[in-house]
Amino acid sequence: MLEWSDFPADFVKWKLNPTGCRLSIEQLGENVYALVSSIPGVDNAGFVVGREGVLVIDAHISVAMAKQIQERVREVTDQPIRYLVNTNYHADHTFGNCAFPMETLVIQQRETAARTRYFEHEREFMLPTVGSDPRIFEGVSYRAPDIVFDDRLSIDLGGQAVELHWFGPANTPGDTIVYAPGARAAWTGNVTVGSFGLCLESDAPSYLAMISRFVQTLDVERLVSGHAPVSDRAVLGNYLLYFSEVTQEVKRALSAGWSLEETLKRSRLPDVYRLPESDPRTVFTEGRHSYNVRRTYLSLAGQGPFA
Repeated sequence: MLEWSDFPADFVKWKLNPTGCRLSIEQLGENVYALVSSIPGVDNAGFVVGREGVLVIDAHISVAMAKQIQERVREVTDQPIRYLVNTNYHADHTFGNCAFPMETLVIQQRETAARTRYFEHEREFMLPTVGSDPRIFEGVSYRAPDIVFDDRLSIDLGGQAVELHWFGPANTPGDTIVYAPGARAAWTGNVTVGSFGLCLESDAPSYLAMISRFVQTLDVERLVSGHAPVSDRAVLGNYLLYFSEVTQEVKRALSAGWSLEETLKRSRLPDVYRLPESDPRTVFTEGRHSYNVRRTYLSLAGQGPFA
C-alpha cells in the first residue's frame, strides 16, 4: 500500500476536500449523465439510466457527497439505483459506498476489491488530501463489493447497456473504464487526469499498454475524468505520445548508464504538456512528470517502485 514517505519531495498532494462542492448534471447522451464537480480536482461522477434501474459511477469521498450523487440522480429519474461501480480503490471513489442503499450492488474489479479492504490505512493516507480534516470522513465505513469482475462485465439496465473494462494497470492496479456505448462515453477514473497521466502504481510502459488497449477496443467520443473537465478522445492520443516518450527516454538513460538523479535532471517536461499558469492543476504537473520518470526508471532497472 502507498505511504507518503515513499513519494519524492516535489510531489504535490492532491486537493480533494469536497467542502462546498456541487455536482452539476451534464447530459452526454440519451439517459447518460456526467456529474461534474464545481471545485477543480475534486471528483466527478456519473450515472446511466435504463428502464429497469440506474447505474452510478463512483461514490465520492464522503457520506455527504454520496448523498448528493443520489440527489442528482433523483432530479432525473425515480428508478432504483441498482448498481454502483468504483473505478479504483481510492477513498475519493469508494468511501461513499456505505451511503448507498443496501439493495444497490457495489461492483469492483478484482484488483480494486483486493485493496478496498485496507480501509483504515486508506483513510489515514488520504487525510492530508482533505486538509487533515477528519470531519470529512464522519460516518464513513467499509462496504465490501457485491460483484467482483476480472477483464470485462456487461450490464443491461433495460434498453441501456453499460460495459466495464479492465485493460491493465495505469494509475492503480484495478483501473476500470465504464463505457456507455449508446452515448460513446466513458468514465476513466484516474486514468485520464489532465494533459498527461500519473502512473501512481505502475510505470510508463504499463500505462502506454493500457491506453493502447483502451483505444483499440472502445469507440469513445467523450471522456469523463475523475478529476478533470469532460474531454474528447484526443486526450488519449496525447497520453499515448507522452508515455511513449517517457518510456523511450528512460530506456535511453539506462542504456547510457545514467543514474536516477541524472535521468531526473535531464528529463524535462515538454512544453506541449504544460498548463497555463492560471490553471489550478499547474502546481501538480512538474512533480507528476518527475514521479513518472522515477517510477519508470526504477521499474525498468529492476530496482522496485521507489527510490
